[in-house]
Amino acid sequence: MKTYALASVLALGLLFSFLLGGNSLLKVTAESGTGTDVFKVVVSLFGITNSTKDILTIVNVGDQTKIKLYNAQNPANEGSDKVSYVFTFPGLVVEDGQRYTVCTVSTENFNLKCEHGNNSPLNRPEFVDIKVSETPSKKELEKTKS
Repeated sequence: MKTYALASVLALGLLFSFLLGGNSLLKVTAESGTGTDVFKVVVSLFGITNSTKDILTIVNVGDQTKIKLYNAQNPANEGSDKVSYVFTFPGLVVEDGQRYTVCTVSTENFNLKCEHGNNSPLNRPEFVDIKVSETPSKKELEKTKS
């Protein structure tokens, strides 16, 4: 009789927990990047040529990091010297002036190239433009000399 009562209690407990908590197991949600609490960074890579190799773009905000890969072999990238990516950080609280970092790494030389920005007080995405061509700019040459 005790075994039957114990089994009944366990079965009822499992059934009850499944009914209350099991619904959360069935719900699948994805980050849509929409809503009012989404921090967005739009990264544009320009100066892309036929000799441009794959480029990994990394965006870090606070304790979150997202990456995207520009695949030079992708036929959709043919004929364009620019590609843009939108990085979304849903539910992340980013204060005005808070710093974020955008870095690129080319598979050609594995050099890390980073740009830093601060969240503007305007209610819009942040925009970062990065030149990826192999020829360094005058500004980049001056940085290496100093």
